[in-house]
Amino acid sequence: MKTIHIAEMIAQGGRDGSVEAPEGSFAVQLSTDEKPESVTPEHLFAGAYGSCFLGALKNAAETAHLPTEGFTVLARAHLEEDRRGGYNLNVELRAAMPGISESDARHVLNLAHQTCPYSKATRGNINVSLAFD
Repeated sequence: MKTIHIAEMIAQGGRDGSVEAPEGSFAVQLSTDEKPESVTPEHLFAGAYGSCFLGALKNAAETAHLPTEGFTVLARAHLEEDRRGGYNLNVELRAAMPGISESDARHVLNLAHQTCPYSKATRGNINVSLAFD
């Protein structure tokens, strides 16, 4: 296997700490205080999964000779507590694909879910729901 990219981040302080790139190009303060402007690890996961999935979605559409102009993905990561006090993630991925028919949208969503590295990594571990507008 050929390594394409290595990303490195430093986490400090846990869920109420910080995450930053060693070279200083990205840094975010995390907080679990439930204020609208607060950033949680789930925000970072949703953003990373959403952007990766969008890349896979656009690739699947291009392979099917479909236009990709205006494609976006809204990703929601739900942190949930189970009955035993353990925690789980569930993810919703909602794609906007202007100009794409319903059947083509379903097709490229499923193709993207098969090829996206985040989908592969989470398959069988978390629930991921796919939808489109």
